Amino acid sequence: MLRLEGAGRLIPRPRGRLPAYCAGATGVAIVLLVYLALGHVPFCRQAVTAALGVTLGAVLRGLCLLAEESLHHLGTRYRGSLSRMLRACFSGGPRLLGVVVVLVLWAQSLQLELAEWYSVAIASGFSLLLQAFGILSPSPVETSEICEERKMNVAHGLAWSFYTGYLKLVLPKLENSIEQYRQRQGNREILRHRHSWRLHILIPLSAFIPDKLEEADQCVRFHDNLPEIAIDRAGVRRRIYKNSVYRVLDQQGQAHHCVAEYATPLQTLYTMSQESSAGLSSEERRQQVLLFIRSLEAVLEESVECRNRYRLIILDDEHEQEAEPDPHFLSKKILQQLQQQEREEYGVAAPREEPPREEPPSADFLSRVPTLMISDDLPSPLRLPVENDWNPTGQCK
Repeated sequence: MLRLEGAGRLIPRPRGRLPAYCAGATGVAIVLLVYLALGHVPFCRQAVTAALGVTLGAVLRGLCLLAEESLHHLGTRYRGSLSRMLRACFSGGPRLLGVVVVLVLWAQSLQLELAEWYSVAIASGFSLLLQAFGILSPSPVETSEICEERKMNVAHGLAWSFYTGYLKLVLPKLENSIEQYRQRQGNREILRHRHSWRLHILIPLSAFIPDKLEEADQCVRFHDNLPEIAIDRAGVRRRIYKNSVYRVLDQQGQAHHCVAEYATPLQTLYTMSQESSAGLSSEERRQQVLLFIRSLEAVLEESVECRNRYRLIILDDEHEQEAEPDPHFLSKKILQQLQQQEREEYGVAAPREEPPREEPPSADFLSRVPTLMISDDLPSPLRLPVENDWNPTGQCK
């Protein structure tokens, strides 16, 4: 596990297909009940009328969107591509057109009356009105699901930016930097356990990040910086990257060393929630932090060069702020993670059961005088004679 115990209750899982299954089952049940109540022919006339009204409403909604896109956004958003604009305006694309054609042919075969065609027009008109007033617009759950499936969240972009712009460059060289630091210092007691040779990334759910860890907890104290890593990056020659080593004091005052830092992209989320122009509320910020954790963990676990070189430490500081604040909340969480890593690396395996050994002969048995045992039976040959029935003529005797 890369996260602290109990973090599973905080990180949202990807949404499943349960709403689609429920909608499909409910729709089929309603259609069957109406079919049994009306009979075959009346049901078909009512069904084609309702389906045509809903489908034509979707087509008209697409035409309204097409008017805006073609007049103001064809060149800037679609680079002049008419096909891309049509796919963006009409959800379903060719399938929607195929459904409309089938329903129209079905209506023609049933020879709908004029009043039934009026019902189709009224249904499509009310569909447009409900969408115009936002009643049929996607719910927040549907919007969130679309953004998560298509990787359109702010958190997803921040996680990838954090990985490609920093972690992918630093983590593969972290062990080498720690080894150089220990040789330079000549103190083998600092970071002597290899289970602590990881970058401990602190992720507060409030997205508030102090500039110094000592501001959050006096038991977490800066010790030193690891050797700098110079990389040519984006036109900057020898851009400097470095990590800091901290001393974390336990309740007995014993120091535990580790490499730790906050996840800096969270500062962007916190600043956005403070700016009204960004349109990010505190509740949306919290959801983005949780999605950032999930996205970052997924990206790092897929990276062979970064795997097992980091630890995500989730800090539920919002819950801590509601109750009485613990001045040593941060140090306790870091120490808990270090102890968990130590148990994972130096766990004692259960002793294997050895097969029972045969006891050696007793001294009394070995001290006996050997006796000679003589049998009265005559000796027998080692192999009994076998009768040979074969002769050169090939016939049995």
